[in-house]
Amino acid sequence: MKSLKVFTWIVLINIYLVIVAGSIVRMSGSGMGCPDWPKCFGYLIPPTEQSQLEWKDNHAFEKGQIIILDESLVVAKSNFTTAISVNQNNWESYTKHDYAVFNVYHTWIEYINRLFGALLGFFALLMIYFAAKKWKVNKWFLSLSLIQLFFILFQAWLGKLTVDTNLNPYMITYHMLGVTVMIVIQLLLLKLISRENTQAKSEGNKLHDTIKKVAFAGIVLMIIQIILGTQVRQQTDLMMDAGIGRELIPQGFDYVFYIHRSFSFLLVFAIGYLYLKLKKNSIFVKPLNYLVVFTVLEIIAGIVLFYFGMQAFAQPIHIILAILIYGFFVELFLRTLSKLQSSVD
Repeated sequence: MKSLKVFTWIVLINIYLVIVAGSIVRMSGSGMGCPDWPKCFGYLIPPTEQSQLEWKDNHAFEKGQIIILDESLVVAKSNFTTAISVNQNNWESYTKHDYAVFNVYHTWIEYINRLFGALLGFFALLMIYFAAKKWKVNKWFLSLSLIQLFFILFQAWLGKLTVDTNLNPYMITYHMLGVTVMIVIQLLLLKLISRENTQAKSEGNKLHDTIKKVAFAGIVLMIIQIILGTQVRQQTDLMMDAGIGRELIPQGFDYVFYIHRSFSFLLVFAIGYLYLKLKKNSIFVKPLNYLVVFTVLEIIAGIVLFYFGMQAFAQPIHIILAILIYGFFVELFLRTLSKLQSSVD
């Protein structure tokens, strides 16, 4: 059981590392650093300089490798060695999108992001292996592990679509929503594996139900906030692409931003209510304290973004804190479900 719990924690941590890597990709504008998927310019290890993506005479190219020719991406149809001039019959246009820019920093930031995703899949397979060994103890261990693998593969597919559509904002939103489901699955699996009793025995049923409702409301609000946040970020990107300076961006936000900001007050109210009710409760106090700390940091990050010109460094911090807050709301909710007590003796 120890190995299963270890790898379940590793997968959860890796999910958050993927979020960190993805937010850095978004902050740095590196989303199209690799224009194809799953390879990068057709290579398993991406290029490090522009010359690797230029046509050369007497040079061996492999099928699927991509070069930039006449400001467009072209793909090698087969393995061949070039002559002294370009033979168009050896190449075909890359038709997924028309983005044909190489920036070594963007490429490698995006590539590292993909490596974190690959590691997540690898650790998920190990988690499935150890869950299968405990099939007779609790069938939910393996079932949830397999469901998690499905969502990891689904997220990878969404990542491909995001690249193919040149960072379609809706795909980015779906990507974030997929992460919220993965966190629930992983925390639920951890709760099933854990020996601790998740039932708040020291509290009355009425308060117990109230905690459950408030925590669930917090989960829903955070999902809405994440969706709205991706839309606000999209507005930021559009204004930056239009040449608007960062310090002027907050003035251009529409109603989506103001709904996003207003909902944050509801979240603060919910967290304040939980803190007043549970600050002395041993079952809930640990995730609650984390929830309060991360909420304060999130408010500070939001203030920095709005009043200090949408500083790039604060954007990934804002996203990461939001996902952490969401995770602790889920943890609080799961601690109200007595049926999640593990069957392990």
